Amino acid sequence: MIHEILKTETCAKCKGCCVFDEHDKWEAPAALLPPTVESNGLLLCVHLTESGCELGDNKPLECALYPFRIMQLDSHKVIALSSFCKAVTDLPLSEIIQFVENNYKTFLSTGITKEYSKEYIILKVVET
Repeated sequence: MIHEILKTETCAKCKGCCVFDEHDKWEAPAALLPPTVESNGLLLCVHLTESGCELGDNKPLECALYPFRIMQLDSHKVIALSSFCKAVTDLPLSEIIQFVENNYKTFLSTGITKEYSKEYIILKVVET
């Protein structure tokens, strides 16, 4: 899904969404735990390879949607964007918003909602 706006090669080269530290380990998809621990203390998704995710199109929807998340903010659900993913945040805002508008029902279908974190940029408030 994210490949509607990003090239597969861009994601495979970065791999930032598959590596976690103590601060952001809450981001690791529950379906992919436990992660591998590297000597430098980083947590790696067990499916991360040199060329990217070995699951390809079979990865969990939560992974396929990253850097977008459904988050709970007070009594609202929001679609938010991780500020960590420069490949997406560097895109024109109009392109990002159009992607969200085209796909927000799929986002909601994950059934996964995380608590809002201020590192995320709110793109859409969803009626609950």
